[in-house]
Amino acid sequence: MFYLIDGYNLLHAMGILGGAVGPAGLERARLNLLGVLWGAHGPEAEKVTVVFDAADPPRGLPARFDYNGLHVAFAVDQEQADDLIEELIRQAAVPKKLTVVSDDRRVQQAARRRNCIAQGCEDYLRSLQKKRLANRPRTDFASSKPHAVSDAETRQWLDEFADLADDPGLKELFGPAEFLEKDTDMGGF
Repeated sequence: MFYLIDGYNLLHAMGILGGAVGPAGLERARLNLLGVLWGAHGPEAEKVTVVFDAADPPRGLPARFDYNGLHVAFAVDQEQADDLIEELIRQAAVPKKLTVVSDDRRVQQAARRRNCIAQGCEDYLRSLQKKRLANRPRTDFASSKPHAVSDAETRQWLDEFADLADDPGLKELFGPAEFLEKDTDMGGF
């Protein structure tokens, strides 16, 4: 599956862009989003294109570049990102394998006209969360911890610390260790 994502639309849905932010704030928000997408898509990051509105690309960046495999495009020659997204939808070789992520009605309609999957930002974020949880390594502590100490292990520890049973300082500190003196079978221990 390929993804075409309306970058600022998704940032707004994530709550990262709520009000006016300066160029440095936008840059941090974009990098944060790209990091999240790269982490979520992993080795399939090259199947993701993120489009941002921009009269000019940020200083030092071309209008199109790759970021850790993700394709990033600034809608420089278009009036807004929606125009570039629609153009990319029209150019899709296999539209049925393209998921377009945006809450913009115009973009969703353009995706549906070409038989692409149109996904709202909240639905996309939920799918990323499910994917992240499904891919999280599980640790089963119960199976890695033995249920009880074996008899051999008990004997080994008793042999190791046998001289402590006769240490007067420890006897005084802890009181009589009757279980060691009477029976070396630890029973419930």
